[in-house]
Amino acid sequence: MNAIRQVFNDAAAQLRIDRPPEFQHRRVEVIILPLDEPAAPRRDTNGPRYRTLQVDERVILNRNALHER
Repeated sequence: MNAIRQVFNDAAAQLRIDRPPEFQHRRVEVIILPLDEPAAPRRDTNGPRYRTLQVDERVILNRNALHER
């Protein structure tokens, strides 16, 4: 899918976006995003995203023991 991006340096009250013919009679999404606002600060996390646990022993079951009922 092709995306169309146009940047307007001085946006007027009405904007005109030229679309290619293959977009005619299709569902489209138009997003107006101001570019002069600073990006939201990224929240820094302390440590890993997941908790890591230490174990004394690992047990790997064979297929029959794993599916035993």
